[in-house]
Amino acid sequence: MFSLLSKYQCAKDLFLPIAAFILLLLFSAIFIHFCPESGWSTIVALLPLIPAIWAVRTTVRLVTLLETAQQVKLLVNFATSFVVVGLLTFAYGFLTCFADYPSLPLIMVAPLMVVVWIATSYVMCRRCK
Repeated sequence: MFSLLSKYQCAKDLFLPIAAFILLLLFSAIFIHFCPESGWSTIVALLPLIPAIWAVRTTVRLVTLLETAQQVKLLVNFATSFVVVGLLTFAYGFLTCFADYPSLPLIMVAPLMVVVWIATSYVMCRRCK
């Protein structure tokens, strides 16, 4: 999908936002654990969103640098993962409502989407060979 140079460029461009996200996520978790009654809890809990937005912006910029055919493949993989995760969460919602399954935290949906996106990208690469 990417040339060797652009893979390193992607890693270089995304390293800082991801590192900042991890650091702020750890800081937020520790702060809220030790100071749960603080008035700053809401703001501190949302701090990791700043580097997450930075990573999204960087990812969108990197996707715009791809060739059109690569962008189409990426869009198909992303749309497929979106539909699969939507169906999974919809089905689990029925299980939660009608079969007394425990509720799924919403924070799990994005990582699930990434995992399904990677799986669909892998299947698409295998199919195109």
